[in-house]
Amino acid sequence: MIVRHLLIFVLTIAALSPSLGVAQDLLKNGQLRVISYNVQFLPGVAAVANKRKDPNYRAQTIGEKLASFDIIGFSEVFESKARDRLVAPLRKAWGEQFQMTFSPRVKPNRFTGGLAIVSRLPFLETHVLTYTQSSSPEKYGLLADGYATKGALHARVAVTSAKQAAESIDVFVTHLEAREDALRPSQYIELADFVRQHSSPERPAIMLGDFNTHGDPEDMANQESDYHLMVSRFAAARPESEFVDLWPALHPDQPGGTSEQDVDDAGSRIDYILLLNPRGTHPRLAPQSVTVNPYRDPKVVALSDHSAVEGVFRWQSAK
Repeated sequence: MIVRHLLIFVLTIAALSPSLGVAQDLLKNGQLRVISYNVQFLPGVAAVANKRKDPNYRAQTIGEKLASFDIIGFSEVFESKARDRLVAPLRKAWGEQFQMTFSPRVKPNRFTGGLAIVSRLPFLETHVLTYTQSSSPEKYGLLADGYATKGALHARVAVTSAKQAAESIDVFVTHLEAREDALRPSQYIELADFVRQHSSPERPAIMLGDFNTHGDPEDMANQESDYHLMVSRFAAARPESEFVDLWPALHPDQPGGTSEQDVDDAGSRIDYILLLNPRGTHPRLAPQSVTVNPYRDPKVVALSDHSAVEGVFRWQSAK
């Protein structure tokens, strides 16, 4: 009888034990912390245009400050040395949990797209998009987007140790055309198609990045603005889902500028966290907060020429 009770006890412990294969929540307190940050490490000779100097110091300091996040979407990490220094503190803090995917160099005469997704949560799969159009060096010189391979990255990120698509989030990061406004609408379409292809109405999707599209109050009020064109394209990528632009959803009366780090002028809102949430009984992400962080620094004024956008979500399992 004692043996029988002991066997039942052992089987019960096995059924509950995380080490024996039961899916464990990988999120701390059920919360997901994400950040979208253009860090401005320009490539090659274009580095002279970096508004914030001392790249070694900036990269090291940024990496040290971001270890508390679960998912990071970087823009303008063109330089491999800066990228390595940037992620070194994250590798150290996260250990074996560290995951990264970054823009490849598609052509020998072009730089990478400068994007990276860094995560302490496991990747299930990753994909790369290269935009078909970009501003030409002949017209815009050294800072033309045509020198880079602008596009988007995708990573499907698991939130439980089961590492199943049903318990995952699709994360996208992009950096849209900076010089020629007329090219950006075609990139909205390409990015929307990329999101449609690599996400599902049964999973939450997060879009991060420098969209170079003004989302200031006057732009949101103008139905003919590029902002409305952009969000309509992205919402149409998954019409079954709820589309949320986090900043105005949680701070409807505040501008949320990201292009300047001055105390009195935060500039225009061009960096975003966007959410596509399933409807019905599927898993969802419930937005808890969103913050614009200029990461001011006494040594270099600020750690980048963009402010970061930081978001906190609560994971809601399937009902």
